[in-house]
Amino acid sequence: MRTYALPGAIAALIAGPALSDTAFGLAGDRTLVEIDLTAAQVVGMRDIDVDGRLLGLDYRPATGRIIAVTEDFTVVNIDVQTGMVEEVVTMDTPLEFDADTPVIVDINPVPDALRFMAGTVNHRVNLSSGEVTVDGELHFDDGTDGAPMVGGTAYTNVVDGAEETRMFNIDVSRGALLRQTAPNDGVMEVTGDLGVMFDGPIGFDVVTDSDGNDTAWLYANGMFHTVDLEAASILDSWEIEALDIALRDIAVMPGSDD
Repeated sequence: MRTYALPGAIAALIAGPALSDTAFGLAGDRTLVEIDLTAAQVVGMRDIDVDGRLLGLDYRPATGRIIAVTEDFTVVNIDVQTGMVEEVVTMDTPLEFDADTPVIVDINPVPDALRFMAGTVNHRVNLSSGEVTVDGELHFDDGTDGAPMVGGTAYTNVVDGAEETRMFNIDVSRGALLRQTAPNDGVMEVTGDLGVMFDGPIGFDVVTDSDGNDTAWLYANGMFHTVDLEAASILDSWEIEALDIALRDIAVMPGSDD
């Protein structure tokens, strides 16, 4: 196994992020880890009341809820205080993927639809009907060799009623930030090299404050990092107190501006 690490210049720790957002991490088969990003510490951990393994989770701004996808391709709302779930919809077409392939669960805030991907497979899910549109396979259109290996995805402008958004991906094999310039066609371009080498699963999400400012969060190598989406660089990195379990997805909920 290759070992991946952050460059020393960006791995230096600071006191903690001056933001009031809350991250929910997915660990193991169905463990929800609640993280106060202001204090940079774990504040709760509970199992989600589902059978089997959750494939991924995200924040849905249209409802203000955390959603997840189960092994039988059902989208559920999670009560983050109790771990109980309620069914939203079941997809009419399954997503085929290998067991070791990262599964992407991410809400596009403009149509309030679910982007559901694995490997080069690219699905779009109607959250009212469960209808799945099989979109174009993920591929590069900028001269980059090979296929992308997406380990995390995030949309910008994560607010209810968003009129525009951009879609970014983390390529875990290249250590690069990608832009999915034509999401339904699967077209990718490399925004830049993050200077990061990854060891294990990652989580990637964007949270938008009440002024419309986006903060991109990356969980990788046991730490949380903020990412500059324009420069394709890591801004700051934090260890999270009491985070003694590896995460494989994250969803960040906006907090107050106080």
